[in-house]
Amino acid sequence: MAHTRQEADRIIAAVSDEMEKSVITYTTFLTCADPLGCASGSAALVLGSDEPSWVSKLAHPAADSNGKPTINPAVTANGSSYALKVSHLALRALLYEVCTTPKPGLVDRANSGSHKDMDIYTFVDSACALQPYFEECVRIGKETALLAAPETFRRLRLAGIQAEKEMYIATGGVNTHKGAIFSMGIICAAIGRLAETPSGENRLPGASRGGSRPAVHPAADAILSECAAMTRGLTASDFAGLTPDQAVTTGQRLYLQYGITGIRGQAEAGFPAVRETGLPVLKNGISMGLSINDAGCAALLALMCASTDTNMIARSSIDTQQRIVGEIRELLIADPYPDRQTLEDLDREFISLNLSPGGSADLLAICYLLYFLGVS
Repeated sequence: MAHTRQEADRIIAAVSDEMEKSVITYTTFLTCADPLGCASGSAALVLGSDEPSWVSKLAHPAADSNGKPTINPAVTANGSSYALKVSHLALRALLYEVCTTPKPGLVDRANSGSHKDMDIYTFVDSACALQPYFEECVRIGKETALLAAPETFRRLRLAGIQAEKEMYIATGGVNTHKGAIFSMGIICAAIGRLAETPSGENRLPGASRGGSRPAVHPAADAILSECAAMTRGLTASDFAGLTPDQAVTTGQRLYLQYGITGIRGQAEAGFPAVRETGLPVLKNGISMGLSINDAGCAALLALMCASTDTNMIARSSIDTQQRIVGEIRELLIADPYPDRQTLEDLDREFISLNLSPGGSADLLAICYLLYFLGVS
């Protein structure tokens, strides 16, 4: 069920308030059974929490005999499964990504960028609809932790197909997060694999055994390395025997023409753009005192230079993508954390060229998730 405009505005305002700080202060979301709110009249926000309370009470739209919203018994104020906690972080990462402003050519709080069929409200609905999928991904990772890593990914693909259907239902047929379903799903499953085996044996050094949650979250490097293990051989497998006549997607055509492996290649290599560029830029900016929003804007530009964004090529050409990336690289050499006016100028240029670095935006969401794990 889609949010009412009032409900979505409250979510956006709460996330925006968090992002203008340089220290994470999580908002506690009190919502109905449809994640982060639905048009039931029971959605509310409780602000001002100094640390994450991971479990937002999920109230069913129906009320009890006294007229009070009923509470999902599987989710209580005292805690919940580790998978649910991680899924809430993944959801928050998607909300942070869309609220990062200004982002050249992308949907954000200021405008819809180069997109005519979606806006920030579309993204809020889509992100919230995907929270149960991220929870399932963590569980799949935990359940397959003792199996070969590629088996985890094989099982993920079936869940991803269903998640796409949920996304399209939530957005009325608009593709907002297909890339994030792939990449964030892999990240969540890797966290599950590292956090705990089905027998309760925690694979993290120094973590407690037998409990429902690890003593610490997996480190970013370990998570990204696990992603590489899970997707080993993915590009060769997906594109095996591919001919020009069979190439129907942008990714397939770019692979045959230029050898560009896109998001598959990033996953197989353990998301090097995130590990070596995006996450360090985000963390360094925050440590310098920048707001999370401003550090995220810089991280996005850096990610565009650290990976080949096939979305940009699809909406223009490889020559245009390379020219724009060259300009951004020069800009970042002069100032690694460009000011708002520079970013707004870039946004106007991207819109005029119909460019949208959606692949880089998906990587930024991963950076946010890994950052949350590091500070929680």
